Amino acid sequence: MDHQRGVEDDKLKGAIMSLPDVRSCSVEMSDDGGISAIHIVSASKRPPKQIVRDVESVLHANFGVSVDHRKVSVARVTEPEEKRREAVPRARLDAMTVSSAGGMGRVEIELERDGVSASGEASGVFVGGGCLRLIAEATYAAVENLVSGPVGFEVQDVVRVRCGEREALVVLANLAAEREVMSLAGCVLVGDDINRAAALAALDSCNRILERLPQIERIEYEINPSD
Repeated sequence: MDHQRGVEDDKLKGAIMSLPDVRSCSVEMSDDGGISAIHIVSASKRPPKQIVRDVESVLHANFGVSVDHRKVSVARVTEPEEKRREAVPRARLDAMTVSSAGGMGRVEIELERDGVSASGEASGVFVGGGCLRLIAEATYAAVENLVSGPVGFEVQDVVRVRCGEREALVVLANLAAEREVMSLAGCVLVGDDINRAAALAALDSCNRILERLPQIERIEYEINPSD
């Protein structure tokens, strides 16, 4: 049974569009305010069933909305070869350092994108879910250093959810950029390393946004001033 809780359809659509495998989508609402259908277009090679599970996880974690998977349809399209060649490389996780003592911790994240590297760090309470939150904050700090221009992220929550027999990690955040504030959600299946999953989920939430933001210039060499 759907439970929509008065959430506007454009907010539902925004959360779905934050998924990296979603190219476009539409959300149809019924007269009683529930979700009657969700139509998704994807250029990803991932099975539609996995994309549907990501949609279920994002809506449930972000809004508490449960939707019947039979109401979610996924159409796969193939992008032209020339467009794939011109696609902007996504940021990738290069390194992560996690340290803690006395209930406090520090995380440093290094990212790389198209030959340009940037790092970010975060420190704070490490107990409970604090570790995963610090990892997400450090990842966003590295993203901020990877682009030029005023960009700011704020972590809202890091949630562990069940997806059938698997477990997923969902990172929810707000992004302030280009004179607007956007809600982001990133979802990654948890493997053997949940810390790495937290960093990848944060990246998953903003990699598509990064395609619209100017990257810092690559420094080929530096000339040190003479003494």
